[in-house]
Amino acid sequence: MLSTLGLAGLLAWRSLRHHRVVAIATVLGVAIGMTVVCAVLIVDNNTRAVAIANPIEEATGGNKAEPNVLSRQYLGIPAISIAPRIESIKFERSGEEVSSGLVPSQRGQGRLANNKKTLAAQGEEDYVAMRLAVRLSSLLTFLVGAVIVFFTMRFSVAARAREFCLLLCLGESRAGVAISLLLEAAILGILGTIVGLLLSMPAGRMLLAEGISTTGQRPVGSAIIPWPELLAMTGVSVMIALLGVAGPVRSIFRMEIAQVLQPGFLSEDAQGRDLKPTGLWWLLPPAIAAAYVLGRPFLISWLSVVHFFLFEAAFVTILAAATLWWVTPLLRGTIRIFESAIKPILPLEALLTGRRMRLAVKQIGFAVIGIVLVFSMLTALHDITRSLKDEIARWSQVALVPYIFYERTSVPSEPEAFKDLIELNELVFYRLSQKLPGALPMRLVKSDDVNPVREAVGRPLLLPGTVIFSKTLAARFDLTIGDKIIIAQKEKTHRFELIDVADDLGFYSEDGKYIDLRSYAIFSDGNPLFEGNLERTLGLYGVAQFKDGSLPLYRPIRNDALYPYYLRTRFGLVSGYLQTKEIDRDFLIFDFILVMTIILATIGVANTLLIQVHGREREFSVLRTIGMDKFQVIKMLVAEGLIVGFVGALLAAVVGNILGAVSVSFLDHFTLFDYRFLISIYATGVISLICIVTCLIASIYPAVVAARTSSAESLHYE
Repeated sequence: MLSTLGLAGLLAWRSLRHHRVVAIATVLGVAIGMTVVCAVLIVDNNTRAVAIANPIEEATGGNKAEPNVLSRQYLGIPAISIAPRIESIKFERSGEEVSSGLVPSQRGQGRLANNKKTLAAQGEEDYVAMRLAVRLSSLLTFLVGAVIVFFTMRFSVAARAREFCLLLCLGESRAGVAISLLLEAAILGILGTIVGLLLSMPAGRMLLAEGISTTGQRPVGSAIIPWPELLAMTGVSVMIALLGVAGPVRSIFRMEIAQVLQPGFLSEDAQGRDLKPTGLWWLLPPAIAAAYVLGRPFLISWLSVVHFFLFEAAFVTILAAATLWWVTPLLRGTIRIFESAIKPILPLEALLTGRRMRLAVKQIGFAVIGIVLVFSMLTALHDITRSLKDEIARWSQVALVPYIFYERTSVPSEPEAFKDLIELNELVFYRLSQKLPGALPMRLVKSDDVNPVREAVGRPLLLPGTVIFSKTLAARFDLTIGDKIIIAQKEKTHRFELIDVADDLGFYSEDGKYIDLRSYAIFSDGNPLFEGNLERTLGLYGVAQFKDGSLPLYRPIRNDALYPYYLRTRFGLVSGYLQTKEIDRDFLIFDFILVMTIILATIGVANTLLIQVHGREREFSVLRTIGMDKFQVIKMLVAEGLIVGFVGALLAAVVGNILGAVSVSFLDHFTLFDYRFLISIYATGVISLICIVTCLIASIYPAVVAARTSSAESLHYE
């Protein structure tokens, strides 16, 4: 037994040395996948640690100051409590209660104050969705690496079948050959896993140092290492490497030596492998898609949001699997098109490339599947980020871009003089109060400022007993125009009718979480609920826009135009730009995942082609012997890479946009944002071009290796 193990170890070591480039590529495949998933686990663990450590601070955008106390000594205003004492808040629709028991999480508001759980949960669905998306993206990268390892081992065995049969003829046992394969897989898997685990530590710390997180929140400074999860992924990684040779090990015990060693001809293998688009299997993907389109409205009404998303995820998986079945027919069809297009220019290369690719179409299909996985994820992620940025742009055009934001510097002792300044600068000016954070964020606006504008455009007036909700807040509580908000105090109950759901009134540009800034309820002055508390802050902030609707970008206004009463703090146009840049930073972790995944895909394609090159050394030697030069061999391999890239890009565009549509639909239902799926032909074309270029680059090294094949050595072998 010891001698068998010793010989198996020697065979494994010599095989790795002989195919060292393939071995290095396999180790890199494992290492990159491990690096990505473990780095994401480190970043996510630290991001989650921030939210748990201080839910109040996180929910208020990092503002540590007391949100419900006003102290503006330089304005002569003493410290006062600005939060009304509220017992509960209920919502009614057509006289029926639609939601109850909501208690704003604001300190000093009765017996249910300091409800941290309610406050921390604000917008939590959005952060959970983003964390889930980041983890699933890293999982896909890990699975791409697993596919590379899995099929590398299988292709390696298939390419070395004659070598194994010769070893068996020389007296080596089948068990010894099988053990040598297991040792190869174990060495590659363990080495790649260790390298990936070690690289994930600095990678995770680097991401954290750049302020990158899985939710867009600023992570903690020091990295907390989630050892249980990392060790679990280590075990999974090694297991995948070992499972990659499970099939080949079984095939060794079934291998017919005489059949493997007998001569064969390319023409015999190529017969009957032309494209034959027959059978009902071609109809499976469109049939699944049609059934989904017809049944989707009923599923939305029957299932919860989470269950519907799980169903859609399962549907996309089935549809993707059915679509990937088209890989082989598409490859054969593309090969035919390639032969017809290139034959007039390069007749010999076109003939040999076409024949050879039809022989190895199943092996090449696995490389295409890996490419489809990578670039479909890239396409889907672009669809998601584009939808989010489009949503931000649409919201900014309404709530930010037209406005200039001010903060009061002194109480106007001469109201008419202040009005003259407003008229002189041709402005419409809205006076706002401080915003109370909590489960129902509140802000007041001066009714005399907004009602003339609303009346002019035919919108309902904001009066005592009415309220306007931002779209985000209305989505949070599922409220529509006409619903009632009932706010109960110990001594009295206040009823407000929701007259409008809009974002063009009540927003003030300040620092904080994006989702929290967009959530607010706008009340007018004159409501007894706010008398003596929040109403005392009315006018501390101001929002202005030009009467003719022109943008501040095109009509600059001085910072001191409203001095000594107000000073400009921000331009809405600038704030919108900065908000977009912040979203770009939030998605940097996806850029990290995708860059690593593209590198991984390049290695995978190069590895697959390289294994085939090693298995075709005698074929290339024969071609060189009968007169083909090395440049013709290089052109053959590069053409194979281009065909793989073209088919992969085509399928990735289809699968990726389907996945993007499903993801955007889920985010639209699960989060508070108004997502809209938009297909970008330009972006899809760019990603497809990147896919083709990636496969082209991946084919260069195997082509060079094939061109260097020694004819004498290869033909002398065996």
